[in-house]
This record gives sequence, structure tokens and C-alpha cells, in this order.
Amino acid sequence: CNGPTPNPSNYTTYNARTFLQTQLNKACTREEFLTKGDVNPKDFVLFYDHDFSSSETSKDNTGEKKFIEKMVFPTLTFPS
Repeated sequence: CNGPTPNPSNYTTYNARTFLQTQLNKACTREEFLTKGDVNPKDFVLFYDHDFSSSETSKDNTGEKKFIEKMVFPTLTFPS
């Protein structure tokens, strides 16, 4: 997740609207969330090499310092 050329497919966000929410035209099924949901690399911290250095990077979508690939959020335990 760091360096001068970060991987653009290193996604951090898997967000999809359910049929219980308003705007039903944006709702998608569990099988469709990768194509119809919001799947993007987000929440970057940008800085110049001469200002800072990174010693460690990580992703967390659980609130427990771990990342579950393709897990949709918000969840009951990790609101956003």
C-alpha cells in the first residue's frame, strides 16, 4: 500500500446498498456487490518522501487490526 507506485487494485472499500435502504435503484444482491457496489482503493495518506517515511502500513475493516478481503461494510461491529 505504499511507495511511489501503489497498486490501484489494492482495494480498501467494499460498500454496497441493500434492498432495505432507500434508493432501491442502487441496491444490489450479494452476488452483484463487486460489480454494482462501491469497490475502490480509498483512505490514502499522501506525503512526500522528504517529509515522512513509512515504517509499516496495514488495512483494517474489522476494528480488530485485520482485513477480510471482499467484506462489505458497514457491519454491526465496524460501522465505518
